Amino acid sequence: MINFILRRLAIAIPTLLLLIVITFVLMYSAPGGPFTSERPLPPQVLANIEAKYGLNQPLWRQIVTYIWGIVTEFDFGPSFQYKDRTVNDVIAQGFPVTLTYGFLSFIVAVAVGVTLGVVAAIRQNTLIDYLAVGTSIGAQVLPNFVMAPILVLTFTLWLGWLPGGGWEGGKIEYLILPVIALSTSYMASIARITRSSMLEVLNSNFIRTARAKGIPERQIIIGHALKPSLLPVISYLGPTFVAMITGSVVIDVYFSTGGIGQMFVNSALSRDYSVMMGVTILMGGLTITFNLIVDILYAWIDPKIRL
Repeated sequence: MINFILRRLAIAIPTLLLLIVITFVLMYSAPGGPFTSERPLPPQVLANIEAKYGLNQPLWRQIVTYIWGIVTEFDFGPSFQYKDRTVNDVIAQGFPVTLTYGFLSFIVAVAVGVTLGVVAAIRQNTLIDYLAVGTSIGAQVLPNFVMAPILVLTFTLWLGWLPGGGWEGGKIEYLILPVIALSTSYMASIARITRSSMLEVLNSNFIRTARAKGIPERQIIIGHALKPSLLPVISYLGPTFVAMITGSVVIDVYFSTGGIGQMFVNSALSRDYSVMMGVTILMGGLTITFNLIVDILYAWIDPKIRL
């Protein structure tokens, strides 16, 4: 298992470095810059500002300096638009908010999705199966950019039960609507994958053998069928978890949570390259990390993967 992890790390580190270089080149290849606007600055002023931030250096030197700062000091540099603030400060402000509602959304999506999928597979072609599948399809066709305004209209404007935006330190009433809006579409996908995988496992020969031996159905489901049926679900959960905890622009905009998703959009509109780079590296690093965790879980569940 240790060799398996080391091999994955040997691939992950060059992948992250390649992501940094490609993102850096693409951003700086775009026309304009962080200090260009409708009213351009005088050339002398623009030259002084670029010299201050090192933008007058060759591109390869900027990349090397940037990577060296991350490796040695974990420093993503200063923000070009937020005065007297670094990228670390910007991420530290928005990421805890996004992590809170993203993690809760992930728990809800996995718990409800796996439960719906298992129940639908066990009770195939019954009313319970139709209800579970119908719920999944309904959630699938309502992505978060549709679900969010519907929730605000229903529970805030019409019923007046819950606040339609804000954060207030993560109080429970401010979390409910963002969590529902973010988790529904992922929940539907998890339920669909779980149902398909569970049906395939339940029709396997080893399940027929277990039933022929007289093992109770509950023990067959929990002890024999559930674990192998979760393999495709686990593959889906890696990138899903990263997508949820790194924020949704729609959730941040509709509910004004102040998460990192909205900061990423604002930095793109204002050409704040350093913030864009910091958020991109955060997302890329988390994606690689959780894909590694998924690979480890896969190898733990199915020993054949280790070979």
